[in-house]
This record gives sequence, structure tokens and C-alpha cells, in this order.
Amino acid sequence: MSTWTGGPQAQIFEGGFRPYVGPRLAPRRCFRSLYTYSLGRLLGRKRRFRSKLIGVAAFFVAWIGAVVQIFLAGLFSEFGDLGYYTQVGVGVVLFTVLATPMLLNTDRRSGLLSLYLASPLSRRSYLNAQTSAIFSLLIVMTLVPVLVLGIVYTSLGSGPGHTGDFFLFVLRTLTAALALAAVPTALAVAVCSVVRRAGMAIVVVALCLLVPAGITSLLIEEAGVASEIAVLDPLRLSRALAKRSFALPLTDDSPGTLDAVATWLVVLANLVWVALLSAVAHLRYGRMEVER
Repeated sequence: MSTWTGGPQAQIFEGGFRPYVGPRLAPRRCFRSLYTYSLGRLLGRKRRFRSKLIGVAAFFVAWIGAVVQIFLAGLFSEFGDLGYYTQVGVGVVLFTVLATPMLLNTDRRSGLLSLYLASPLSRRSYLNAQTSAIFSLLIVMTLVPVLVLGIVYTSLGSGPGHTGDFFLFVLRTLTAALALAAVPTALAVAVCSVVRRAGMAIVVVALCLLVPAGITSLLIEEAGVASEIAVLDPLRLSRALAKRSFALPLTDDSPGTLDAVATWLVVLANLVWVALLSAVAHLRYGRMEVER
């Protein structure tokens, strides 16, 4: 004890090492923590409203068509197509282009990536956690409106019939949602692993999703290239797989479409796209110089 005349007294109660007595979680808990935290970042949780605009706008665009169809079905008994994926695809593009660079490139520019890698997270587990967060939200975006439509239509007597039909409908809807989300997610993550600045990454992701459609259509119409070249368009390729997953009729035979392409080639092309883009992202993050 020390005494200072005219002042307060100070005491040293303990000078030894104090061990941590709280819960000790497995290192894999870091993956789960980063995954849930990234979901919150993508949705703007605990942030200003302008940070929430990306998620709000993307989900609004993807779901508003289903809301309108439910409204028409309830009031006027006008039933639309359960396999509506064009408007959902617009929401997927909007979210992929804007949200992925905000998540990945911001970590690199701010130095937050180095803090993540100082934990038990490896480069591979970090990338997988971030990719899983983006992929999960895209699945929700594409799956929920179609499922709700199926439930509402079934309750009104115009949806899937007995239990087996409804189970098949759910299975096809889930497969279509996976197909719509896989390639755009892999493409956006791969671009963000190569391009350092978020603004430039947004431009490059948008170009990679939107430009190939015009190029492949031009080659088919003007140069007489076979329709199979349309598999080089990642966005339409994912929609084509979703269309086949939902067993929608393949009636569009105009140049530049994928209806004339064999289903096995569409499935194989989707798998190749995802594998190649995932390899690029993991290779880049494995060799990336982390800023501190």
C-alpha cells in the first residue's frame, strides 16, 4: 500500500497472471462467426440506411413480381407462371454487382483482411465464409418468392396437386435457386480477387455478366456460329439451367438462346464455370499480399 499525503490511497490487490476462464470454442467457430457477420454486413445490419439500400433494392426487384402475382391471384384468380426467373435474375445481378465488391474489396483496402488472417481463419476458410454468405443470400432471393407463389397457388387450387407433386415442386425450385446463384457468385468473387479497387470491381463484374450476351448473340446471328457458344454467357447459362430444373418448356428457338442446346451441355458448362472461377479466386487469395 502507498499513501500520498492529501490524496487518495492506491492498493495493488493482485500482481499475478489471471487465466481465461470463459468458454473455449473450436477454431472452426471462426468460420461461423465470419459467415454470420458477413450476412449482417451485406444486409446493412447496425449501419446507416444507405448501407441497407443495396440489399433492399435487390430483394425488392426480385420479389415484387411475386407479390403482384399473389395479388392478382387473390383478387382476380389470375395465375401466372410459377417458374418466373427473369425478374429474379435482375435482382441477382444487382446484388452480385454491388454487394460482392463491398464485402471483399473493402476488407483488402481497409486492412481488415490481415486481422481476419491473424485469427485461426486461413485464406481458404476466409474466402469460403465470404462466398457462402453471398451465395446464401442469393439463394434466399431466388427461392423464397417462387416457394411462396407455389404455396399460395396451391391454397387457391391452382398449384401443385398432391403431396408428391408439391415435394417435386420444392425440389425443382431449390435446384433452380442453386443454379441461379452459383455462377454469378463464383464470377463476382473471382473478379474481386483479381481487381483491387471496389469501384473498378463493380464495373468489371457488371461487364462480365452483361456483355457476353450481346457478343454471343452477334456471333450466332452474323458469323453463323453454333448455338452452343451461348454457354460462354454465364448469366444466361445459369438461367437456362434454372429453366430446365423447373421443367419449363424450351420453346425459344431464336438465335442466341440456349433452348436449342442439350441439357447435359448446359449442366456441364455450369459446373465448369463454377470450378474455373472458384479456382481463380482461391489461387489469387493464396498468393495475395495482405496489407497491414
